[in-house]
Amino acid sequence: MKQAGVSSNEIGFISAHGTATPYNDEMESKAFQQAELEKVPAFSLKASFGHTLGAAGLIESAISMEAFQRGWILPSVGYSSHGVSVPVTISTSLTKGVHLQHFIKTGSGFGGCNAALVFSKTTTQ
Repeated sequence: MKQAGVSSNEIGFISAHGTATPYNDEMESKAFQQAELEKVPAFSLKASFGHTLGAAGLIESAISMEAFQRGWILPSVGYSSHGVSVPVTISTSLTKGVHLQHFIKTGSGFGGCNAALVFSKTTTQ
């Protein structure tokens, strides 16, 4: 967010890596808290199409960009309980008509290869 020049209160949603594994979800929720994003709606798409390993980030980014353009915050399909030690806001239903300017896509890889991308709408003059 610092490199993108965006503050936590400007982020409309988080497309989380969200594998529903205890270690990954705990790590991700702590990162959200450290970035002051615990109140930003987060969702994971893995329950919708599975974990496609290297392609997951691309698929999730494309779906999230479409939702972003439409002003939607997507739900986390199958979410039922909060299994992490820090607060995080999980989107459980489709929200439409939201004014969104930025969102974050996180991705985690084997061996600690992690990334977070900020996607933003550009304004034309």
